[in-house]
Amino acid sequence: ALISFSGGRTSAYMLWRILQAHGGTLPDDVHVTFANTGKEREETLRFVHECGTRWGGKVHWLERSDTDPRGFSEVGFNSASRSGEPFEALIAKKGYLPNSVTRYCTLELKIRVMRDFARSMDWRRWDSVVGLRADEPTRAASAMARNASGKEPFRAVIPLYLAGVTNRDVRAFWTEQDFDLQLLPFEGNCDACFLKARPKLFEVE
Repeated sequence: ALISFSGGRTSAYMLWRILQAHGGTLPDDVHVTFANTGKEREETLRFVHECGTRWGGKVHWLERSDTDPRGFSEVGFNSASRSGEPFEALIAKKGYLPNSVTRYCTLELKIRVMRDFARSMDWRRWDSVVGLRADEPTRAASAMARNASGKEPFRAVIPLYLAGVTNRDVRAFWTEQDFDLQLLPFEGNCDACFLKARPKLFEVE
């Protein structure tokens, strides 16, 4: 399985719960992946690094690459792109910007990067563990529909949704910790995302 760590509070909480369920050490065939687009906020990068350091689980930092034959490169906190390099290269290749109709950024910079990472280990089928909560039924339904289609080599697994975990539970967890993601909920991990409403973009900037 691949545990998809977006760098947000919910996916971090999911990772913590999975680590606790395995006594703090994941099985050898379970990997934590963080796909960096180069447009993640610095606070997000620090949070991902701190979760991995404090909890002892290795996080694979991945970035899309046109030069690596695997389709991705593995980086770390210090070497991760911070000026949008993977995103810029993808836009140059596509010839147009991502938009609300064609959200190729998520597909190409995250989903396919993690897919290529799994394939680099000669995996043909695997579980993709995603941090969708019980109060996100529409997104959960989309994940299940994707599973039913059988089009992907992976099967989405949504443990928080199945366990009835809500945003309130996640927020309560982080109030009890001695570190946290230093972002307000509306800011999001990706800076200046086109899906944000204009007033929120003004606040972020």
